[in-house]
Amino acid sequence: NIIGVLVFASDITERRRAEEALRQAEEKYRGIFENAVEGIFQTTPGGAYLSVNPAMARMYGYDSPEELMASRTDIARQAYVDPSRREDFKRLMAEPGLVENFEYEVYRKDGSKVWWSESARTVRDSGGQILYYEGSCQDVTARRRAEEALQRSEADYRSLIEGAPCGIFRTSNDGRLFSANPALFEMLGYVSPSELP
Repeated sequence: NIIGVLVFASDITERRRAEEALRQAEEKYRGIFENAVEGIFQTTPGGAYLSVNPAMARMYGYDSPEELMASRTDIARQAYVDPSRREDFKRLMAEPGLVENFEYEVYRKDGSKVWWSESARTVRDSGGQILYYEGSCQDVTARRRAEEALQRSEADYRSLIEGAPCGIFRTSNDGRLFSANPALFEMLGYVSPSELP
């Protein structure tokens, strides 16, 4: 009987240690989820959020994850500025089941638009059916706006150079012509760069 009691006490002690280790691990990962600066989520293929962290709620402009999940029940229609991008995302999630840096524009709670970059993976059951998607998002609006501003600036510069009435050109140190605007070719009597000697 004493041996039986010792074995039982040992089993309880081991189980309690395992439970405590599990509790600590859950607490650690809950802290990462709750305090991450990137949005972390799980969604159904149908477009409902299963879970989101506080950062994801803030990115959308909501006060809490619960408010976001109650308000956004159809991601394609309620979040995506271009709902066809959700279909693109779902195709990628079907095969190969992973996306990295998938960019799309979303509506925030106040109706403003922002750009997100998403990395996610597909979670399947033992039969291969898709259960949900999980991943993270970050706001890349500032970068996208800077890229668009640079493209506009480059287009303005090209337009200015191409439309200038005076000849503008670039050459190498040895005098080879790299580029020139149409006015220079006209001044020199050439139609295109290929005609130059």
